[in-house]
Amino acid sequence: MPLRPFLLIQSRDPEDLMRGHEVACFGKAMGISADELRVVDALQRLPTQAELDGAAGILFGGSGEYSCLDGHLWIERLVDFLRDEILPRNDRPTFAACFGFQLLVRASGGEMIRDPEHTELGTFDLTLTDAGRADPMFHGVPLGFAAQVGHQDRATRYGPGLTNLASSPLCPLHACKADGKPIWATQFHPELAAEDVRDRYYTYAAKYRPGVVDPAVHLAFERALRPTVEASTLLPAFVAWVRGRGKTP
Repeated sequence: MPLRPFLLIQSRDPEDLMRGHEVACFGKAMGISADELRVVDALQRLPTQAELDGAAGILFGGSGEYSCLDGHLWIERLVDFLRDEILPRNDRPTFAACFGFQLLVRASGGEMIRDPEHTELGTFDLTLTDAGRADPMFHGVPLGFAAQVGHQDRATRYGPGLTNLASSPLCPLHACKADGKPIWATQFHPELAAEDVRDRYYTYAAKYRPGVVDPAVHLAFERALRPTVEASTLLPAFVAWVRGRGKTP
């Protein structure tokens, strides 16, 4: 009997070169086949009821060109969807990364701000909270661990029902879980390895480093990237839990 697929709700422009890259990164990081991952283009529509009911778990990815505070109709539609269709339920396992994390924070009634002075881009060191150390998704992750990160917006406050799991010096709210529900979210990217961040960086270099033409600046960024073995265990742990092989939430 075929396994139920995971559903990735993607928020990238049609011409974004990272659309396919993101899908491939999620599939590789999760250890699932192409047949086990379906994609919905959030710029065009929300998933149908049949797609939601047929999904083993739901994923929200990054955004490339967009801020969660841009105010586009499709972004507000996603916030409403998370608030009305995901957060109230306890039967839709969900993992949201980066832009998805930010949308979830907004949907919970929390606060996101634009904060370029606290931009994190590259490999950063994070620390688990007490709740993070006790969470099944972070089982085996040490108190301090490295993760791949890329954001300018950050959360300053969660809404009711979200518990913080990890922090960094620049971003105190870096991962969360919905209390009593199988819903996790990370500001960092557990689906990306160092080489994936490098590829994404060079694709978006004009946005990430506007006006920078010195190759040495880009090379320094690339050389500063580090492996993030512990962070990379989160999505396989999510798959194992969804498939009934992991610990309860």
